[in-house]
Amino acid sequence: MDEPQSPIPGPRSPVSAFPFLPNAADPIHWVSKELKARFGGRVRKASLDTGASCPNRDGTLGVGGCAYCDPSGSGPGDLVPAEPWAERLSRLAARGLGRGDRGVIAYFQAYTATHGVAAEKLEAMLGAAFAVPGVVGLALGARPDCLPAELLAVLERWARARLLWVELGMQSRHDATLRALNRGHDHACTVAAAEALRARRVPVVLHLILGLPGETEDAIRGSLAEAARLRPWGVKLHPLHAVRGSALEGPWRAGGLPLLSREAYAGLAADAIEALPPEVTVHRLTGERPGGLLLAPDWCADKRATLGAIRKELARRRSWQGRRAGA
Repeated sequence: MDEPQSPIPGPRSPVSAFPFLPNAADPIHWVSKELKARFGGRVRKASLDTGASCPNRDGTLGVGGCAYCDPSGSGPGDLVPAEPWAERLSRLAARGLGRGDRGVIAYFQAYTATHGVAAEKLEAMLGAAFAVPGVVGLALGARPDCLPAELLAVLERWARARLLWVELGMQSRHDATLRALNRGHDHACTVAAAEALRARRVPVVLHLILGLPGETEDAIRGSLAEAARLRPWGVKLHPLHAVRGSALEGPWRAGGLPLLSREAYAGLAADAIEALPPEVTVHRLTGERPGGLLLAPDWCADKRATLGAIRKELARRRSWQGRRAGA
């Protein structure tokens, strides 16, 4: 597998609202705790499809998409047909405030929110989202190769004034895996994107998929160590899914796609938590897709049980986030 890239220079983005010191009784620095401390109560995400595309689907790089991705670009699973994203955001924000939430994070989730978007359009989209009553922050899902300088300048301006972060699909640090997944970029591209965002003090959240085809547990731990080395503001983890309409559906149906058990995944997620510096916020430790899309593993449909298995593993180890950071 490939060697890690050069060290990430410079400070982390100063987003933290309070000091968090994980321990065996409170082992994970959840982003929900961070947001609750910052805004004085519960904050939810409103997942949005802004109509963006992806260079792996529109012909810029290819048309098949990344091997694991479903046809909706991992977008929201509860979309109302033909509802514009701004109307959906207004509806979800109003509903959240009516239930006592302190606000919502507008999450430009589907496909790649920064692909094929002019700086003026991105500026207008961010302004429209932040103008919705109840919106207290914004997150953008982006590929590392879809952050040109003109868009970075827009993101930097907004991040200086409001809570805004960018979620990068790292997935793996191993270039051989990225090629097999049809990602269309290498890990050096992820490192460069993280560096560029950090230089502009835009918080970064890294996404990783555990159990990718051909990766051993040692290879997975290598990706986890690399993610910790990059010192993002946050991380998201989930196990590899076989989803309907993805390139991995065929190998799964043919019995040629090994998937992690819940127990194996819990052990690797616990490894990740131990390796993460305590100031890194954890945004997700599992993942689910709507019932019509998820083919396997079926245990992913029970998010509570999966999180319980991870907590149980940490308790068994008497461990917490950051216990092995830098080891």
